[in-house]
Amino acid sequence: MHIETQTAAVKATASFDQPLLDPFFTLSLDLLCVVGFDGYFKRWNPVCEKTLGFTAAELLATPAMQFVHPSDRALTKAYIQQLLLSAEPICFENRCLCQDGSYRWLSWKAQALPGQKLIYATAHDITERRRSAKQLRSSEERFQLLVESVKDYAIYMLDSDGVVISWNTGAERIKGYSAEEVIGRHFSCFYPPEQVQEGKPAWELQQAATLGQCEVEGERVRRDGSRFWVNALMIALRDNHGQLQGFAKVTRDITERKQTESILQRAFDQLEKRVHERTSELSQANFMLKQEIAEREQMEAALRQSEAQLKQQAQQLESTLHELQRTQSQLVQSEKMSSLGQLVAGVAHEINNPVSFIYGNVRYADEYVQTVLDLLTLYQQQCPDPVGELQAALEGIDLEFLATDLQKLLQSMKVGAERIREIVLSLRNFSRLDEAEMKAVDIHEGLDNTLLILKNRLKAHAGHPGITVLPEYGDLPLVECYAGQLNQVFMNILSNAIDVLEDSQDQSAEQPGVIHVCTTVQADQWVVIRIADNGPGISETVQRRLFDPFFTTKPVGRGVGLGLSISYQIVVEKHGGRLKCHSIPGQGTEFVIEIPSSAALRSIPPLAEPVQLQPRSRDKQPALNPLPSKQYV
Repeated sequence: MHIETQTAAVKATASFDQPLLDPFFTLSLDLLCVVGFDGYFKRWNPVCEKTLGFTAAELLATPAMQFVHPSDRALTKAYIQQLLLSAEPICFENRCLCQDGSYRWLSWKAQALPGQKLIYATAHDITERRRSAKQLRSSEERFQLLVESVKDYAIYMLDSDGVVISWNTGAERIKGYSAEEVIGRHFSCFYPPEQVQEGKPAWELQQAATLGQCEVEGERVRRDGSRFWVNALMIALRDNHGQLQGFAKVTRDITERKQTESILQRAFDQLEKRVHERTSELSQANFMLKQEIAEREQMEAALRQSEAQLKQQAQQLESTLHELQRTQSQLVQSEKMSSLGQLVAGVAHEINNPVSFIYGNVRYADEYVQTVLDLLTLYQQQCPDPVGELQAALEGIDLEFLATDLQKLLQSMKVGAERIREIVLSLRNFSRLDEAEMKAVDIHEGLDNTLLILKNRLKAHAGHPGITVLPEYGDLPLVECYAGQLNQVFMNILSNAIDVLEDSQDQSAEQPGVIHVCTTVQADQWVVIRIADNGPGISETVQRRLFDPFFTTKPVGRGVGLGLSISYQIVVEKHGGRLKCHSIPGQGTEFVIEIPSSAALRSIPPLAEPVQLQPRSRDKQPALNPLPSKQYV
């Protein structure tokens, strides 16, 4: 907008009780506002009212600084003072008051126009991002506190080259080094010189990197030079892409156990010697033998009990580590899906603007062309016998063909523009991944948008005959749900079905792939969505672990085993529903999603088991619904 236009808009705004919103303010997904140098709001967009919850009258009547958290006001005023002294835009963050008394974190970018005495600002809601980051830090701190509190085990981390990067209290107690003394040194400093010369540390690193872990027993050297026996477990740590990030090492001092074993061995040797020496005193020797055997069994029983306790502690530590990894992966996946939703919404918005220009101008172009063609027709009627040069030109360009084909061309452009607008609308609907509140939505719209995004994967290409989707939609009510998260469930299940059908088509190109999508209402309260394919099916063993985190049957690089686990949490924990899998090897797989139609029913279980679809044979095409339905190929 030019400066003159902006000034006119400001003047127009001042003459009305309510701000005059232009299309830019209305369509923006971020908060947009204009603040005067007097500290009061002049203009804002609907996102401001929706995010903060205040009415237009409340926003007009209250100084803008009153909405800032008291702890953030001093810093915000400093930024505004800097903004008034500089012509450059600045960025900052603060907390703003909502109508319900809560505060939300906003990321601001603002610029002052002294000539207009106005400040133009845009803000992005970063409340959920900061909350997620805080939860992740809290989880990491709890795990670190757990590791630091363990004193019976030396637990420390190595980088990929074997250099120590962390050190707990147990390691300091067992090995005698403080964290300042050992962090940054290679872990081979704990080994006797002869083992270092033999390459034992490097061998353990190689074994752990190749096999995933390496467990050994052997001698180690403390800081004071004394030697002791340890049981050491080294675990390789890899990222989601399989890249080696380092090693975790857990070391237990087993010197007492070794000493006990040595004592037992010496006792056994002495016993053997006394038996040979005192053959004449057989009865006495036999009594002593039994007595020492009993002591040996008692010590071994005590040793086994101690080992069982130590193994139990190790299992608890492993379970805690696994839970931390699962939580971290879920937070990363949630952040990825939120970023994906923002990216898709931005792309859809950017595409929609030029397409709107094209779509709006095609109609005028059609009218102009028709006007010109009508004029040419009238000219031909008035001048049926043009001069020779004009007649030759008309015959050369084939005017009749051009008139017919030009109208077809414009119609084709209009159809193409409408198609792009439909795709943009589907992308914008699918991108509702970051909506934090339940809304009443059309489940069929979410299914159609997901299928439209996956349409390219359904098409036939080299080596794949294509996949057919057969929807059978029932008469569903609007469902109160987290629309973006439910779209994520549809995307995960449909993507898995496409992966299975593509793999099965690689092995048997004669069998066409079919995905059947059916929706029904159960007892007018529960909505049931069934997604079935005619793939090879799933064994009972795999079905029992299907929703476990990190479990996957896909090759390395094609999945981390979190899709169905996250889908289960979304359906069961977020919506109070059920997610089940029915599969018979050789007859396909069906996933059943059951969710209540309203939030008030989330605590009420379904009245009856839903009617299951009959398994479809891989050598039979599913019958079409006699009612009109869509097909996605």
